Amino acid sequence: MIWFAWRQFRVQALIALTLLVALAIAFLVTGPRLVHTYNTTIVGCTARGDCNGSVSIFLSAYPFLQNLLTESWLLAVLVGIFWGAPAVAREFDTGTYRLAWTQSASRTQWLTAKIAIGGVASVVTAGLFTLMATWWSSPLDRVRDQPFSLFDTRDIVPIGYALCAFTLGVGVGAVVRRTISTMAVTIAGFAAVRGLFNFSIRPHFAAAMHTVFAFTPAGNGFGLGGNLNPGNWMISTKVESAAGKVFPNLSRGFDFQSNANGSTTLVGAGICPNKIPSLSGGNRTGMSNAAKQCINSFHLHELISYQPISRYWSFQWYELVSYAVLSLILGTFSVWWIRRR
Repeated sequence: MIWFAWRQFRVQALIALTLLVALAIAFLVTGPRLVHTYNTTIVGCTARGDCNGSVSIFLSAYPFLQNLLTESWLLAVLVGIFWGAPAVAREFDTGTYRLAWTQSASRTQWLTAKIAIGGVASVVTAGLFTLMATWWSSPLDRVRDQPFSLFDTRDIVPIGYALCAFTLGVGVGAVVRRTISTMAVTIAGFAAVRGLFNFSIRPHFAAAMHTVFAFTPAGNGFGLGGNLNPGNWMISTKVESAAGKVFPNLSRGFDFQSNANGSTTLVGAGICPNKIPSLSGGNRTGMSNAAKQCINSFHLHELISYQPISRYWSFQWYELVSYAVLSLILGTFSVWWIRRR
């Protein structure tokens, strides 16, 4: 049964292999050049004093490949709709399930073989792709130094996405029994699962850490959190007064608005208790001091919830295992449903 399932799947496998080889060639040709550029322009740029320009040029290298990797989450969607969805739904669409189920192998063996072949192919394809993508983009990622912003497209979690999308397509196909409808439902279902993990589950894999910083003219503003590592994942930020009043509309920075009665409003906070002179008289120092006095009068502080960069790999494993368990549940459901029906 495994051999029969493989023969049915070999065209999709050959297409995937061809695309992987093409990407591997592109990565192997451009990867060493990217590393060389990093070593010759980025390393030591601080001593030369030209980091801003060097970093800007470096991050714009090979835009097509960078954009491809940014959208690499689509690989799982393609696996779900072109490998998972037709695996069972197409058999019902064409009526070939009647022939398959009258052979010596049971329908359980039939579907288990399909899930095994497609699941292994999904894992291998996603694993090879994310391995190449992570290797090729490592110099760029070192410059960005924000691993959580690339969480979905690097390292091991794309393997879980592909496996989940495949088994979701199989499960939906077993229930819906129409290939086109199954593809549509698979896309919607996978998007819902990804949204649930990204916004509701992943931030709570571990209890978030919290810190408080004074929100002053000398501070860094929202989300920067004083000396916090910029690679941390900022979950939420909010600004409060000493009395606990939250200022949700306070902008990033300090904006002042002159009122008709001569008073000045700190936009997002309230009316300043002191007057702020205009710059028309050229008294820049006086205006600056008055602005600081106004800001300090609100006694603002910033509350930041974040996941530290040290948890990146644990979060990768948590999410991979979560998707693997979900895939196991979907595969088991598919077998149960086919046997029951």
